[in-house]
Amino acid sequence: MFVSLAPIDYSILFVFIGFMVLIGFLLKKSMNQSSDFLLAGRKIPSWITGIAFISANISALELLGMSASGAEYGFLTFHFYYLGAIPGMIFLGIFMMPFYYSSKIRSVPEYLRFRFNRPAHLLNASITLLSLALGSGIYLYSLSLVFETMFGWNPHVSILFSACIVLVYTYFGGLSSSIYTEVMQFFLTVLGLFPLVIIGLTKLGGWDGLMQKIPNSHKHMWVGLANGQNELGWDLLSVTVGLGFVLSFSYWTCGFTEVQRAMAAKDYRAARRTPLIGAMFKLFLPFLTVIPGLIALTEFSKEMNGEYNKSFLILLKNFYPSGMLGLGTTALLAAFMAGMSSSITAMNTIFTYDIYQTYINQTREDKDYLKIGKLCTMFAVLFAIFASYIAMQFENIMNYIQLLFSFFNAPLIAIFLLGMFWKRASAWSAFYGMLLGTTSGLVHFILYSLGIIDYKSDMVSNFYGAIVSGMVCFLTMVIVSLIEKEDPNKDLHGLVYSDRDQTNPFWDPRILAWGVGLIVLLAGFNIVFA
Repeated sequence: MFVSLAPIDYSILFVFIGFMVLIGFLLKKSMNQSSDFLLAGRKIPSWITGIAFISANISALELLGMSASGAEYGFLTFHFYYLGAIPGMIFLGIFMMPFYYSSKIRSVPEYLRFRFNRPAHLLNASITLLSLALGSGIYLYSLSLVFETMFGWNPHVSILFSACIVLVYTYFGGLSSSIYTEVMQFFLTVLGLFPLVIIGLTKLGGWDGLMQKIPNSHKHMWVGLANGQNELGWDLLSVTVGLGFVLSFSYWTCGFTEVQRAMAAKDYRAARRTPLIGAMFKLFLPFLTVIPGLIALTEFSKEMNGEYNKSFLILLKNFYPSGMLGLGTTALLAAFMAGMSSSITAMNTIFTYDIYQTYINQTREDKDYLKIGKLCTMFAVLFAIFASYIAMQFENIMNYIQLLFSFFNAPLIAIFLLGMFWKRASAWSAFYGMLLGTTSGLVHFILYSLGIIDYKSDMVSNFYGAIVSGMVCFLTMVIVSLIEKEDPNKDLHGLVYSDRDQTNPFWDPRILAWGVGLIVLLAGFNIVFA
């Protein structure tokens, strides 16, 4: 099954790698302050941060995993995009970025320090660092798995080689190099995938030809969800609340890897537009990731023989000649680098500002924090290599990712929503809500692992685990807030809706028009593929 790369393919691959490294070196001269390295100077246009916002989420795992899920489950996989991503991205742009940007915070955890207290901030910063480190390991492992499956490359060499490339350009260029390379990586990914879809649909006689050949069970997003009668065993509650609200909103509105791109935007309106621009691209991304799996199912089902993870490999092998194969391989590498570099830049920012400057040494000169940021970049890459071997212990990487989200991300949406829109939320409520919410997610997972509670699949368990974690966090915060006395002296200006910053319009008609347009398009896609 291995695919052989010709010299022209290797040439395309190494030209891309060289360009990534060159961008890092060119941006090195402008890294004069810690804010240049860790925050990109907050001067990047929204169309660049918007593309980087979505590119940071694409990985080789997504390309391989969504293609495989498309072949196995069909349009049900669209829910990861249309419920699990876009609603949260719209909410971030309209409701949450005004608080993030107006308060001039440097990271998402830092909001908790200003809004609640230092223990909540430290706990969230520590949990975020751990989840980012484990996530970056997943990116490394997934790429090595793809290259081992496709080309027979040694996975250990792939891990080290890929990690070194990301280290070079993020070490020299910081967040700026990560954002600018992510833009190029996004277009390379699209360019590498789009021909697969066009060639496949042409061979099948267009979209109608594809619909005629795939099973009926693969043609719907919503049919069978009410009672869980579908290929994935998903039910309406787990998908709409677990995936569509708790996981979607927690990841996309409270996850620093994506929000960091919006924070790097040049002004208030550009920061709000960033996730909305990303959502526009996200609407169409399933056609480049899920549809190839359906094409492989119809054209090469015998060759695939039930091994759905081979769907992407089979299409590349059969559709792409030399040269194009190099482009497809480069698209995989580009997708990986975008995902991993976003995790690395988020980790170095959180450690430098939220851990080192806040709790270890507050009196150092700015150039020292710049050095700490660069040193942290090196350690983050080393930890990512270590974490990639942890990811190897899990048979299903997609389940592993959702499991991490159900532990670490699920409580966050309750904390940030109550923090921003309920002034009564008390100083210690976020700390105890986060602690008990995360603990309840772990307990839920243990009970499921021991067979004490049962679900139709691991993914359904993760969705319900997120619901449990989010609900426990929410209830804990409400109870603690009602018990704890209010602090009349605490300054909440710019941190809560009732005392929001009035210098910039919260209900901006142009931003609202973006959001309404996206909601209409999202509803249309859900109706078409219902």
